[in-house]
Amino acid sequence: MHRSAFRLGLCMALLFSASAAAFSTQEAVDTVTAKLICDCGCNNLTIKDCTCGKADRVRAEVKGRLDSGQTPEQIVRAYVEEYGEQILAAPTTQGFNLVGWIAPFAVLLLAGSFLVLALRRWARVPWHEPPLAPMGPGARAPDPSFLKRVEDEVEDVER
Repeated sequence: MHRSAFRLGLCMALLFSASAAAFSTQEAVDTVTAKLICDCGCNNLTIKDCTCGKADRVRAEVKGRLDSGQTPEQIVRAYVEEYGEQILAAPTTQGFNLVGWIAPFAVLLLAGSFLVLALRRWARVPWHEPPLAPMGPGARAPDPSFLKRVEDEVEDVER
């Protein structure tokens, strides 16, 4: 009885460890392929998300490299050496590529600052009728009868 329980436990442990190893391998494949862009012309999808035949071959190649003992970082470096940095889904955080990480935040900061300044300026503008323009030399006051006709017209329109 003890031997059969031991055997059952041993079989279960082997199954779980095998599935855990397969799961961690698949996670590693997903990690690597999520960092690489498929260059088959499928709208810049990552190898992980692309469904073309080339992506299938690369996923199999990545799995083979992982099984042979390479680390995910080594595999990504190998692809960058072979295809160049354009194979990466995200730019590196070194050199000129740092602009790609900083520029969007800088633009948002500048746009937000401009918006705050514009809103403050607009808040200072009075929202009532503008004052009448001062009359310069040689200007004459409007005819009172004309002003009366304008006021009557406005009242008629408002009714």
